[in-house]
Amino acid sequence: DIDECAIGTHNCSTAETCYNIQGNFRCLSFECPSNYRKVSDMRCERISCFNYLECQNTPVRITYYQLNFQTNIVVPAHIFRIGPSPAYAGDSIVLTITKGNEEGFFSTRRLNSYTGIVFLQRQVKEPKDFLLDVEMKLWRQGTYTTFLAKIYIFITAHAY
Repeated sequence: DIDECAIGTHNCSTAETCYNIQGNFRCLSFECPSNYRKVSDMRCERISCFNYLECQNTPVRITYYQLNFQTNIVVPAHIFRIGPSPAYAGDSIVLTITKGNEEGFFSTRRLNSYTGIVFLQRQVKEPKDFLLDVEMKLWRQGTYTTFLAKIYIFITAHAY
């Protein structure tokens, strides 16, 4: 595998981030929606919300992740772990894949009241890219807070 990102042979624009994958690369764009500000390369935080429902139902934080696996990954495979940091006694989370799982390759499971996982439940036979939106609703002291993980998953052909 040649790292096109490191040696500069990619064709990503200055607004995009080069991400190396097995045998190739991807140009990724990390934009914050309106009413969010970029607080790091991979994280957006909500600037404000105007009423109780909006505050509960729009993510307080949107974080981008990139994962790379080969087609021969053994399923079920735990590929992503999510939970509040720090976690407190009485915390409870609800995990939902809200976008990107139309073909049902992925699922979520709670490991305990404050930790959940995203797992690959079905073999991906051909190289394929996914962008999953995984929403975590945290119930803490009588209030829901929503967090959104936008997970780029690149399944590449396995190297023989």
